[in-house]
Amino acid sequence: MERAHIQSSPDVVLAGELHLPAKPAQRPPIVLLLGGGGASPHGIYPLLEAQLNAKGIATFSFDKRGVGQSTGIFQDAIDVARQDARAALLYLRSRSDVIDTDRIAILGLSQGAVIAPALAVEDPPVAALVLLAAPAGQRGQMFLDGMRFKLTASGMDPEAAEHVVEAAGLYLDALTGGGTANTIAARRGAVVQSFVAAGWRADLADGAVKTLGEPATSSLYTVAANAVLAQVKAPVLAIYAANDTTVSTALSMPEARRALANNHDAMIVEMPDVEHGFKPLVTTPSGKKDYAGWPISDPATLRVIDDWLPQRLLRARERP
Repeated sequence: MERAHIQSSPDVVLAGELHLPAKPAQRPPIVLLLGGGGASPHGIYPLLEAQLNAKGIATFSFDKRGVGQSTGIFQDAIDVARQDARAALLYLRSRSDVIDTDRIAILGLSQGAVIAPALAVEDPPVAALVLLAAPAGQRGQMFLDGMRFKLTASGMDPEAAEHVVEAAGLYLDALTGGGTANTIAARRGAVVQSFVAAGWRADLADGAVKTLGEPATSSLYTVAANAVLAQVKAPVLAIYAANDTTVSTALSMPEARRALANNHDAMIVEMPDVEHGFKPLVTTPSGKKDYAGWPISDPATLRVIDDWLPQRLLRARERP
């Protein structure tokens, strides 16, 4: 294991760890591992890393800014997370002394599965992508469809949910599109009122709209996942969880299939009995069924990755 410190922006240094296979015969390929939303540290996929390292593939993960040993203030907005992931990728491209920089793959979960394709379409290209619970859809519409799904799943009347979603779209259009302060305030108030009309208490409605306006949430509204996925030329493995309550598999999986239709090496699968973090469904000591373990620790999901990714990274021989 080798520790790394990566300059991301003038005031942020990311702390990461590079794990090389135990006995690499040549410069090995590598997978950059990206976490999901929230304050994720390095090393959150230990079973996956051990599996890849055993196959002769190196891995790299890092603490998000403001987390663990990384400096700066934690920010969960997409553009900030993408900037830091790009810095990590540039660092790996500089390490031709120990890895094959022509064979870099990126694996991302949720937020990381939004960022990974955005990096893959930049130059130089990456060798492969593994996307878990990747939100997919059109800019704005993807966010609103997910919002509608969660509101109705929570028991909100579909007609009332539609009013909330419509008001939220107008508010986010103004907020992310340079609307005037008066317009943003008026549309924010309309979202609060739509929640109240749907039966929410005023304080809960205001809290929900406050979250909606935070950069970590509002930045998701601007993501054009399908437009980016359609540009990816690298092989793609997209894995969805049947019991995901964070990213709707029913909405995102067909959209991902549509966006990747012209990719000659794209595989899209749905895993049963797993949730958003791809943890296995186990029986607790009390006899109840629950999800437990590290993220990406479901044995069936690990097998799918193990069957697919090494074939894309190990089939190309190292250049002399």
